[in-house]
Amino acid sequence: MSTNRITAAIRTAAVAALIGLPALGLAGAAVAHPGPHPPAADPIVGSEGGGCSENRVGVDGDTGEQLSCRRGPDGAGAWSGTDGRIVGVHEFGSPCDPALDERSQTPEGREIMCTPTDHQWQYDA
Repeated sequence: MSTNRITAAIRTAAVAALIGLPALGLAGAAVAHPGPHPPAADPIVGSEGGGCSENRVGVDGDTGEQLSCRRGPDGAGAWSGTDGRIVGVHEFGSPCDPALDERSQTPEGREIMCTPTDHQWQYDA
């Protein structure tokens, strides 16, 4: 077999193998695998219990867990864990199903909730 035919055969085998890798989940960084909570905007890095000032979804810089900025009775904000309840990205005011949806975030990273009466994504009161 000539060198050109061997090279072509190797290329063909390599291309065939690479085409099959995404289906097996083995293509590494070339295949995007979104997590359960894809970020909307760049998340704010904080730590649970630390101070915050915006109604935003954040991420714990030490654990990578999702955080939410919650206001206390004194009006001060503190990062709190979400237990995975903030799911997906939705537009403010768009329809939702309160039987299925609890909390989400806007494309800007602001936390929203599905209202049981209006069936719309709204900011938490």
